[in-house]
Amino acid sequence: MTTTIAVYATDTMADWEYAYLTAEAARAVQLRPDHIAVRFVGDGTESVRSLGGMTVEPSLDLAELTALPELAALVIPGGDTYFTGHERLLVTVSALLERDIPVAAICGATFLLARGGHLDERAHTSNAPEFLAYSGYGGGEHYVAAPVVTDRGVTTATGLRPIEFTAEVMRLTDLYPKDLADTWERLNHTADPADYRALMEATDAFAQS
Repeated sequence: MTTTIAVYATDTMADWEYAYLTAEAARAVQLRPDHIAVRFVGDGTESVRSLGGMTVEPSLDLAELTALPELAALVIPGGDTYFTGHERLLVTVSALLERDIPVAAICGATFLLARGGHLDERAHTSNAPEFLAYSGYGGGEHYVAAPVVTDRGVTTATGLRPIEFTAEVMRLTDLYPKDLADTWERLNHTADPADYRALMEATDAFAQS
């Protein structure tokens, strides 16, 4: 059965914060059909408009998400709408975490998790500690100044580090093996031909496994 990574779609969703993930998931499917799928989920299935003006059509409603038998993670890109609302999303996040299904949020979506109390007792990061402080949450002492942090099923990242965020989601969901995800992340930082060759070797090994 194909494993699913769900990506939350909402108006003003930040295109660059999920594009690496969707592109690499498509590549993984080319290499190993039926390995994994990315599906957009929304608060309803009406089309939304991303921050870059792209139209995104969710194929799932939030109510359907918790029933997916092979859900690997819920990924929540940043956006400009998380300061209020999204109550159904918060309920879904709680339900998924109770089932030990990872939830990964970047940029503005970390504010949503703070609002929901999910960062009060977990190590986490965001764009800045002052940004999350506006939520009124109680987890300031657990803030970590790092590109990406994972603690007890919740991954958070600054919006300035979509590469690190994507690599962490790859590892959490087994989209790619750890060595391939690590090499992909390293190449995107170094642009070193040696790292490119290492990526090609790791990719070939993945395709043949």
